[in-house]
Amino acid sequence: MTSFNVAGLLHEPPGAFRDVRLRDHYVTLGPDVELAGPLDADFRLQRTNRGILARGSVSAPLRRTCARCTDAYVEEVRVAIDEEFLPTIDPESGAQLATDPTEPDATLRVDEHHEISLGAVIHDELALTEPMHPLCRDDCPGLCVECGLRMDTGDHAHEAQEIDPRLAGLAALLKEPKQ
Repeated sequence: MTSFNVAGLLHEPPGAFRDVRLRDHYVTLGPDVELAGPLDADFRLQRTNRGILARGSVSAPLRRTCARCTDAYVEEVRVAIDEEFLPTIDPESGAQLATDPTEPDATLRVDEHHEISLGAVIHDELALTEPMHPLCRDDCPGLCVECGLRMDTGDHAHEAQEIDPRLAGLAALLKEPKQ
């Protein structure tokens, strides 16, 4: 679970903080970010004059697919988190707080139960680590265009391709002895 109750922290003055550690924490982040194991995270939840600042780092093994050989591999990733959550309910009175129309819709909020959820933030940060061209290793040879097997396994000496009949005349010139 990546939700934390911050009701007590909202009652404290700005500058107060709580440290949160997640060790060997299993979560599901969605179909586009596949964890290959548990994640580890260290967060400091700090009271600001507006809300709660969540600052820390997450490290997780992510399962990737090589763009050359299509094999799955695991990459250890570490990302920084730095997000502010604004309350939706006044912690003193319990009244609904008016939202500022100048704030973007993507502003993160403390929910009505005084909880913040870091799941979406962790998902977004880990999704941004996906390389444009993921490789299982830098020297990955890829797949054979003829048989589809990995280039670093087996013999890839395939039979000569059949010549296009429109170019057969040119192919005959290549076979003639040079003078």
